[in-house]
Amino acid sequence: MESLILIYKAGCLGNWAGNFAEMASFLKTGGHYYKSLDVLKRKSDQFVRNIGTLRNHMVSAIQRLPQHRSCFNILSVGSGTGKEDMEILKIVKEELERTQGRDQTMIYNRAIELNEYACDLYKASVEMLNDRQIAVDVRCQSFEEYKERGAKEPEERTRFDVIHFTHSIYYLDIKESLSHCIENELNANGSLFVMVGGPDLICLVLDKQRFPDWYGKSNGSVPESYNAVEKILKFVEEGGWKYEVFSHEYPIDVTDVFDPESTEGNLLLDFLTHSKNFRGTADEEVVNETLALIKDLSTIKDGRHFGKLTEYLIFIYK
Repeated sequence: MESLILIYKAGCLGNWAGNFAEMASFLKTGGHYYKSLDVLKRKSDQFVRNIGTLRNHMVSAIQRLPQHRSCFNILSVGSGTGKEDMEILKIVKEELERTQGRDQTMIYNRAIELNEYACDLYKASVEMLNDRQIAVDVRCQSFEEYKERGAKEPEERTRFDVIHFTHSIYYLDIKESLSHCIENELNANGSLFVMVGGPDLICLVLDKQRFPDWYGKSNGSVPESYNAVEKILKFVEEGGWKYEVFSHEYPIDVTDVFDPESTEGNLLLDFLTHSKNFRGTADEEVVNETLALIKDLSTIKDGRHFGKLTEYLIFIYK
């Protein structure tokens, strides 16, 4: 059950120095990364769950803004293929129509995404959008390049009503990225939200790759260095901004990772380990130990193995 969290567990992806290189390298596999991510989403129903979470909590953020405005601006950082962005646009449009009637407030969505493969898919989805009320600007560049362009070209400056990092802040410097967005990009009544993973199956499998001998020597607890959520909240509290945190847990079917002939199983295993062709390139002992860890962290229901994923949704307000 989703709940507002006042006491926080440590998230798994807080040791940015160690994990950034692994994650950035895996992301650069382009199509392979997104194919493996799609398997994870299907096996966990992650996409539907995330959109449901956003639908439940974005409404209040939209209602904070002045009504009957000519334009509603959204900045998406690390936009991926645009599937989540398209759903967020629907949420915003529906809420504007509900509260302000059909006064045709224009919605502008600026998307920042480094991966060319993802950008191409995003642009294809924009071509199919066919909505005169919505304008989408997809920029295939890094967030650093985006900031530099804004600094050099003041006419590029746009204030946004909503800024979001949906499972993308892992690849960026937390403090620098959030500071820039809050101070330079966010409207006075706007909101910024971050969606990140928590201590769960993915965390522990990644730990196994980075610290092969740690599991089982500390009662299976997550190493203290992993504290993504705490790092974000520490930064927010130091800045004096208001915030809300919501979390939820849900299962992921990992049964197929134990079948070496399963295409989906191997793609899922690649995502869990952030490796391309993990089963074929990693040391056999590491592969066996990783599979044993996944099995150990799973529960069995109707002959299927299920692990646990945990996510946090953090809303930040000026």
